[in-house]
Amino acid sequence: MRKQHLAISVTILLLLLLVTACGKSATETPVQEQPQTSASTSTTTPTVETGAETKTYTDSLGREVVIPTKPERIVTTQYLPDMLALGIKPIGVPQHLLTNFASVKDLIDGIENLGPVNELNLEKTVTLNPDLIIAMEGNQELIDKLSKIAPTIVVKWSGSDPFQHLKDVADVLGLNDKADQWIAAYNKKSEEARAKLAAYVKPGETFGTVVIGGYEKGQLRVYGDSNVGYTLFNSLQFPMTNTVKTEWDKGGHDLGMKISLEKLPEFASADRLFVVKFDNDQDFLKQVEDSMLWNNLPAVKNNKVYVVNESLWFSLDVLSFEQQLDDAVKLLAK
Repeated sequence: MRKQHLAISVTILLLLLLVTACGKSATETPVQEQPQTSASTSTTTPTVETGAETKTYTDSLGREVVIPTKPERIVTTQYLPDMLALGIKPIGVPQHLLTNFASVKDLIDGIENLGPVNELNLEKTVTLNPDLIIAMEGNQELIDKLSKIAPTIVVKWSGSDPFQHLKDVADVLGLNDKADQWIAAYNKKSEEARAKLAAYVKPGETFGTVVIGGYEKGQLRVYGDSNVGYTLFNSLQFPMTNTVKTEWDKGGHDLGMKISLEKLPEFASADRLFVVKFDNDQDFLKQVEDSMLWNNLPAVKNNKVYVVNESLWFSLDVLSFEQQLDDAVKLLAK
């Protein structure tokens, strides 16, 4: 009996030491850039200690990490939608993944909230007893701390589009076929949406995006074929105006193209406009909507402005892209 009590005490002591070593961490900020192929690779080996199958996986940082071939208790700091698309529900994620993504709101029951990603609750993460953690790059201190809790794989965010994120997460989990199937189904859905909308959108009609508000005061942005514009210009293949296309193709617009109010007639002259309105700057929003520059835009005058949900259309993940297709068809098929 004394030996049993001693073993329990030692276990608790080790857990407390691990938690003490895991302090607060710095912020991870996802940035969408141009697609790039991941260089992650893996080899499979059996473990002698548990009898369970493991594999040595080389992650995007070039680290070789021994992970379970079929993990059952996964924590991720960023890739919740990708895991859900693959049919895998993580046991714990940061708060922003549970509150900022409209695409996952009906799929997150039972997932533990680990708090803000810049102050991830490492003590709670320990108690969840994960057998794998999937993180993104950009915060080496957090990665090091997570690696003390469970095998941690870094999947590169920067330089990859959401479909590459899906493929990379699937590669870690040994679910490459599922990722290919999901993407094939998405491409088919896009084709069906284009066919349906052909009856409602005239050939040559141009589309544009305008984002009012955001992370700065008085902010006005337009996008080409990423972020809020991905579904419109890539999946549905609608044309943007020549002005937007010319500037967008120059590159360097990961956070959109900032424009002044006076530039609206130049950059928002499309026949149809998809608009995201952030509520952090109500005075500027009113200034834009009350201005003659806004009210003289072709889409505004012709009642072809579509205000969309920022939690859905401003999210960079495959589930959001899929639901954006549904939303676009609903808005345009009238």
